[in-house]
Amino acid sequence: MKVSQKVEYAMRAMLELAFHFGEGRVVCTADIARNQRIPGKFLELILVELRRAGLVVSQRGAEGGHRLARAPEFVSVGDIWRAIDGPLAETAAQAVEKGRGVSDPFRSVWGDVAKAVSRVVDSTSLADVMKRAEARRRTPDYSI
Repeated sequence: MKVSQKVEYAMRAMLELAFHFGEGRVVCTADIARNQRIPGKFLELILVELRRAGLVVSQRGAEGGHRLARAPEFVSVGDIWRAIDGPLAETAAQAVEKGRGVSDPFRSVWGDVAKAVSRVVDSTSLADVMKRAEARRRTPDYSI
């Protein structure tokens, strides 16, 4: 299964906002772009989609920026993915079934794969991802 660059950027932007959730302030687009290494213009388009999906609240003006619409515990990875790429099962089915007929003997396997992916991303919240990110930050890097 392939995750689009747009979805990857959306996940990273949402994670950045999640880390600032309890601060009671908005985070400007430029800060998100810089901290997460996301091209600014592309990020702006992504944030519009996330706002339309009700995942992000935006504030205009000199003190403008973005914040999560709800706590990280209540935003799933699946919510973000669907906001950007649409229904997961549909996306997976389209990717898997390209060039395959209805009689493909693996069709039910690919359906099971799509269901499993949905189950994982729907049960993983931004708060869960934050914990994983924190654990990685605390793990020393001994690479040379």
